[in-house]
Amino acid sequence: MTSLKVRGLVLSAKPHKEQDRFIRILTSANGIISACAPGAGKLGSRHAISVQPGTLSDFALNCSRGYYYLSESELVESFRGLYEDIEVLTFAAHLLEIASDVCVTADVASSVYPYLVRALFALSEKLKPSALIVSAFEWKMMDLCGYTADLDSCTCGRSDLDEQFAFSFDHCRLYCIRPVCLGAAGNYQVISKSAVNALRYIQTSAGTNLFSFNVSDVVLLEISDLTRRFLCERFEKKYCKIDLLNDVGDLTSY
Repeated sequence: MTSLKVRGLVLSAKPHKEQDRFIRILTSANGIISACAPGAGKLGSRHAISVQPGTLSDFALNCSRGYYYLSESELVESFRGLYEDIEVLTFAAHLLEIASDVCVTADVASSVYPYLVRALFALSEKLKPSALIVSAFEWKMMDLCGYTADLDSCTCGRSDLDEQFAFSFDHCRLYCIRPVCLGAAGNYQVISKSAVNALRYIQTSAGTNLFSFNVSDVVLLEISDLTRRFLCERFEKKYCKIDLLNDVGDLTSY
């Protein structure tokens, strides 16, 4: 039997048998590790807090017959603010789902890990609007996965002073809104120069600086629509957890 000690973020925890939990842990050096947490579903289990999705913990794992089993765990950071607000918790669940999908190799996981830690902390502490944190994370994940958009000026060379641009989802680049250029853009979304500048900032920022920018509510709506659509189209998957918040809002309005 081999053993492994890691620090990682719990991406998901699903019931296994009667009182166990099957967890997926994102680590900075070992990619995503799947493990069984025996008894973690029991009331008063010593592992119960450490295996909650979105928590950062130290784990001691034993490997037997190709499967990891949790033997010891210690909570490092609970990001308590996530569990005090259903809206924030929903945004966090969305980020965890994205991270689970993009971390297909250990190298990608190593790059994603610090951004996810920072994003969960920012959500928990409400350092920025949740929508800004989510959009910045979505756009950065696309960059890390190789879906880097070309945010240079339109190839026509006449768009440097324009106040609006067209982002082409077909070609992953900017076009100006002149008719001849729009004809080549295919499926696109018109966005403001301020939105372009925000996307450029996210693309070039690193580490703790990812969320160190501010935009108006109008611009935030622009980039939120764009980053979500770009994410869904590239992964050919509809990420709908955040849509549940709109459904709840509709119900409470009656």
